[in-house]
Amino acid sequence: MTLDNPLANKFSSAATQYKQHDVLQRLSAQKLFQKADLYGTLLDVGAGPGTDFGAFSHVSQVIAVDIAHGMLTELTQQFTNYLPLCSDAQALGLQSGSVDTLYSNLALQWCQQLPNAFMEFHRVLRPGGECFLSIVADGSLAELNTLGFHVNQFHSVESLKATFLSSKMAMDNWQYVDVQLESIQVYFDDLRSLLYSIKGVGASFDQQGNGKKRPLLTKQQWRHRLELAETLRTDKGIPLTYQIAFIRVKRG
Repeated sequence: MTLDNPLANKFSSAATQYKQHDVLQRLSAQKLFQKADLYGTLLDVGAGPGTDFGAFSHVSQVIAVDIAHGMLTELTQQFTNYLPLCSDAQALGLQSGSVDTLYSNLALQWCQQLPNAFMEFHRVLRPGGECFLSIVADGSLAELNTLGFHVNQFHSVESLKATFLSSKMAMDNWQYVDVQLESIQVYFDDLRSLLYSIKGVGASFDQQGNGKKRPLLTKQQWRHRLELAETLRTDKGIPLTYQIAFIRVKRG
């Protein structure tokens, strides 16, 4: 199935160059791997061009879900034994109770209806199954605000917890919901490479409330932002800070 929507199309367009810009994704995955206990039939939601789960010897099958057909095309070239599924987190198209563990790294912040996605996670997980998730949270990209760019709003830790606990299910259907917030900084040689680290993976940050892109900067506006960026520079480069919510939940 191919999902024909603007978000899916943007990520498909970025698929071939994704791994040139996925520094944050790799850093987050390292932290998520340290927290995760993956086994059995594993569902990777928002799989992108693919993650190597070889470190988890008890994983017997990987189902890789993504809304972008282009991402799955890249994935299947490297991970030939994964089962690709072009689907939305809010309507997974899998049988109930068919998944042992669920993994998602920096994908769900783009999900418009998180309660629906969490309900789907509960549905497809077997009793006792666990989710291991990382989501970009409120407070991220503060440097972009300093530089005069508009940054889309992200969920707070409190709202993520509340979304799990109020997702039209009895609270005891999730045995526990653990959310930990960690900061990850990525450094860049210049402002242009910093901005491409976001756009290069298919994401966007500088949009109006109606989803349309803002007008292009004038030369003077761009020069001013370059000067501001230099005031942020450290010995490592120009920083970009993300607040990442690492979530572990267990199905009752």
